[in-house]
Amino acid sequence: MNAHPKAPVTTRPKLPPSKGALLSRRVVNQWLYGLATIAAALLIGALLLLFSKPTLVVITNASGATVYLDGEPRGATNQLNRCSLAGVAPGRRVIRLSHPDYLDVEQPVEVEHGLLPIKVNLPLRPAFFTLTVQTEPLVAVRLDGVQVGETDPQTGILAIPRVRVGSHHLSLQRSGYLPLATLVEMPESDHRLAFPLHLDLNGYWKGVIQEQATGKSTDFILSLGQSGATLSGLWEEPPPAPTKPPKTFPVTGRLLENQRLTLERKDEAGRAISFEGQVSVTGRDLIGVWRDDKRSGNWNGSRSETKPSFGAPPPAGGLPFPSPLPPAEPGPRLMAPPDLPSAPGAAPEVSPLSRAQALYEQRRYEEALAQCDAALKQDPKNNAARDLKRRIQKSLEILKSPPGPISP
Repeated sequence: MNAHPKAPVTTRPKLPPSKGALLSRRVVNQWLYGLATIAAALLIGALLLLFSKPTLVVITNASGATVYLDGEPRGATNQLNRCSLAGVAPGRRVIRLSHPDYLDVEQPVEVEHGLLPIKVNLPLRPAFFTLTVQTEPLVAVRLDGVQVGETDPQTGILAIPRVRVGSHHLSLQRSGYLPLATLVEMPESDHRLAFPLHLDLNGYWKGVIQEQATGKSTDFILSLGQSGATLSGLWEEPPPAPTKPPKTFPVTGRLLENQRLTLERKDEAGRAISFEGQVSVTGRDLIGVWRDDKRSGNWNGSRSETKPSFGAPPPAGGLPFPSPLPPAEPGPRLMAPPDLPSAPGAAPEVSPLSRAQALYEQRRYEEALAQCDAALKQDPKNNAARDLKRRIQKSLEILKSPPGPISP
């Protein structure tokens, strides 16, 4: 067998890896266009963000509230209690809300560039509340110069609705009392104030002072001045002789609670005399007690519209002066009806009403009351007797309820 020789094995040399195919011009252009579009969009967005003026949305709790931007009105809140302010320039801005039934409110806001609206919450607070005044009954109340009513005849209370928060001028006035005027601050809530009024004791008072131990009585005239609760004046007593002037003494004092008062003066010997008294509800009469280091007694007086003069001196032994003596009721004197004509030559008969009037002026109240009953028995429709009886009974009530001890 012929052997065939093996063919030599040849090895191919390794070729380097082939490079990828180059991008086509078309693809490159598409990429460039896309990048340019994105860059343009970003630039436009940045410009819009840089120069945009946002919208302010004001939200509150009332409709119809006027919205001010930097002091300029820009609209009012709608039924949803909102108001939109478009195109607000960036920077520090002041938003203010105004409504007739609410207090004005404002708030500074920092406005920045942006496309989203900026919400501002500004709740309004109520501006009107009820002011309750408590003082004496039947007092006329004026608020800021306008009369708003009169206090209740029983409780002395007056509720004034819809008083705006802030400062107000309040004045109170009633006949027989010193007027009061004051400045009140109304808070953001219902408010209650109490104002005690002082009786007006300015003027002239005439009365009688009696010493308890001896029963000696002396008339006096008191010229009284008043500033709030402070009293001062001049006490006069009859002169020792008709040709001489009255004896005068300066007097000072205080008006206390529950219509009480204290006075102090010195006598001719320089001793201090303290007076304590109770003023009637009408402010026309007063009754009380007095004392010094050795003596004590009673005193009473009634107001006079003009300065009175000293009359005839009291009879010997002094006037019938209970302890303490109630003053006569103020008012015009009652005129008794004309007496029936008596027989010719006989002394005129004095009617029971005339006797009652004379006894009343002498402060003999029990006897005067009996004469009034006799007059009413004769004529049940005698209004003059009925009115006089009422005044006597009121004096007796004062007599039975003397003022208690008063602390100076």
